[in-house]
Amino acid sequence: MGLPICPTQGIAMAFPDVCKTPTPGGPVPLPYPNIAQLADATDVADDLLLGPSSLKAVLQDSSIATSTGDEAGSIGGVTSGGIKGACSVTSGSSTVLYGGKGIARFGDPTSQNDDNAVGVLMGAFPTVLVGG
Repeated sequence: MGLPICPTQGIAMAFPDVCKTPTPGGPVPLPYPNIAQLADATDVADDLLLGPSSLKAVLQDSSIATSTGDEAGSIGGVTSGGIKGACSVTSGSSTVLYGGKGIARFGDPTSQNDDNAVGVLMGAFPTVLVGG
């Protein structure tokens, strides 16, 4: 059975996005959610439109320039050193391709806050399923 295709609607979500947070006793690494809006994605399937709203399909290697949720960890991510970093879709269908790239599906993995956290796509168009 296939998985729902991921349109430019919904979010990519990562938890934990561990960032160093200022405290009176010094920086402390704390977990934060990291959220990227799929509506802001670039490198999407521009002419593959989904549903009555004509949403575009997200692809493997689509990216979102900024994310939110980790601002309190203002000293930066423990791996990336930053906050509000980019999100990229790291996997997609191996059998359903667009321009040589896999179509992204609900549940496919993401890399968020400039590789500080691993997340997942949480947007789906429930009537369009793709395999592999």
